Amino acid sequence: MPKRPKQHRLEDNSRKKFQEVLPEMWVYRDKDKDYGIDAEIELFDNDENAQGLVFWVQLKATDSKEKSTILSIDLEIDTLKYYKSLEIPVLLVRYSSYENSIYTKWVNNIDLYFSKKEAKTFRLKFNDIDKFDAQTSTKIEYYLKQIKNLKSGKFGFPLTMELSIVKGRINDFSKSVLSAQIRKELKKYSSEFISVNSKPSNSIITVTLDDDELKIDISNLTGCSFHNIKSREKDNFSEFLAKDILLGIAVSMIPLGQVEYCGRIIFENKLETRLIEKPELNAHLIIPLLYSSFFKETISIFEKLLDDQKNIELNIVSHLHLLLASNASNPEKNIEIENFYKRAILKAREIDTQQIGIANYNLANHYNSRNMFLEAIHHLNQARKYAPIYWNQYYFCSEMASVFFRSGKFKCASKLYLKSLSIKNDNRTIALYADSLMLAGEYEEATKKFKEYLDNDEKPHEEFVLKYILLSQFLNEFKIKRQRRRIKEARALSIISNFNFIEANDKLKKALELDLLSDIAWFNNGILHSQRNEFHQATMCFTISALMNNCDIEAWKNATISCLNSKAEIEILPLIILTAYFFNKDEYLEELYSHIESQADNESLNKLSEMIEEILPQMDDKEKPTIRLFDGKGKFENIDEIITRHNKL
Repeated sequence: MPKRPKQHRLEDNSRKKFQEVLPEMWVYRDKDKDYGIDAEIELFDNDENAQGLVFWVQLKATDSKEKSTILSIDLEIDTLKYYKSLEIPVLLVRYSSYENSIYTKWVNNIDLYFSKKEAKTFRLKFNDIDKFDAQTSTKIEYYLKQIKNLKSGKFGFPLTMELSIVKGRINDFSKSVLSAQIRKELKKYSSEFISVNSKPSNSIITVTLDDDELKIDISNLTGCSFHNIKSREKDNFSEFLAKDILLGIAVSMIPLGQVEYCGRIIFENKLETRLIEKPELNAHLIIPLLYSSFFKETISIFEKLLDDQKNIELNIVSHLHLLLASNASNPEKNIEIENFYKRAILKAREIDTQQIGIANYNLANHYNSRNMFLEAIHHLNQARKYAPIYWNQYYFCSEMASVFFRSGKFKCASKLYLKSLSIKNDNRTIALYADSLMLAGEYEEATKKFKEYLDNDEKPHEEFVLKYILLSQFLNEFKIKRQRRRIKEARALSIISNFNFIEANDKLKKALELDLLSDIAWFNNGILHSQRNEFHQATMCFTISALMNNCDIEAWKNATISCLNSKAEIEILPLIILTAYFFNKDEYLEELYSHIESQADNESLNKLSEMIEEILPQMDDKEKPTIRLFDGKGKFENIDEIITRHNKL
């Protein structure tokens, strides 16, 4: 007969034993083991009311008689990082069948600092204080309540702090003297944030100090560690320990979503200089603070870090966040970013021409994000001048083409897209190249390139599909293969108020002969056809008008309504809706639904909205911007690789 494996019996015994030591009112539920979680525990009070407190458990059982084996577990580092990222706290439980005892440790309280750089596993060690006793359940409940309050922001300042010095002497300072010195130093700073308890208590913050580590722990939920304490200089030893305690509390505020408090602790206590000296904190603090009200102060710190080549990767990652922080609705922040990049160019002149090029490239991207195209073009040219390697990068040519395109210089844009394609044949770039050709008046060539893009893309963008369809029709109708677009003259001719239909139609035809892509001419053409119930023609007119001015919600609304009334053009309705929504989001839907509501009953409106909801795609995450780091050997590394490597440090 088959025998039951010994390990299975051991695991079942560990579950049984752990359930026995839990309070009667706590509910134990077995969990799916796909992620290594064995159980879920939910806490109820004595009146059988749920407290909203839940934690997960990973059980590790052993039948070893060796104390060293009982008190240690080897765990995969990736697994520990995954547990740390979870919203629900994870408790590691070690069961010893030989001792008939249980040891526990919260995953969030595990410091991976001492793991080897290339290690895949981490040896977790338990102590006698981790042994489950009569007080453990109370401690678990207190810990979970602290987590709940901290995450919800339901905590008040000052936070209570307990200082524990483990050894009798540290760095030639006695425990008593050092404790008094640190307390004295902490009192020099704002008492608004921290209150130091002189006796052991249920403090929210526990600070532990020994030869190797200064550890700041906030209710075992979040924390920070500084290492190699015994190697520090003796001068100002307690002063710097006090500053590091405050910085550790500040960085621990970030996982709790309290970035503003983090900034206040640093800047109101004037800890900027100490922060700059602590590169291990920079990656955790600088980027979140860029999104706080301490933006200007953070920029100042970041600028000082530029001089430190050891921080080059942090600098590049932060550059990306500075670009994302650009916001036309916040002019003060934009000016700070702009001035920062200008100062970076001046500093780069002290390093080498390559750095000057990179600094200009960053400023150009910032200007581009603010629609300051002439400034962006100038600094892109400067980037190309000082860092010629950019000119051989397909993405640089495409980005430069995009700036020219957005500034209305379509011929220049088409040439730059063509250069980008000569470096790398990218199908998306082919579509952009076709778009620039079309707006430059090269209609026949644009049609060919749109077709090339469509033939090689399984899911082409609706905007380019529409442009190909309409451009093909116009080529057949107007027989204009290319044109020097006379935009202003065409606009003047497109004004048709106080003209009868024949006169208006004649004027609009002449306007299109001057500029086949005149948005006003096409819009007014759509009006004329709508008045005669010629919805097929009206659909085409309003759609091309909307494509030439993609934020014209009125044109998109009219194109949609005309298409709904035109059975012949109903096949392109999804393309119109998707493109209109892509450029204008819910503002387009609001205008469309308001018009339908004024013209039809609620049933018709509901049917239309249901149909549109079916057509619209699920919202995916926005594509991340791309930024690259020059490695000095003629290559650029993608920012995603840099961030991944940086997070492993």
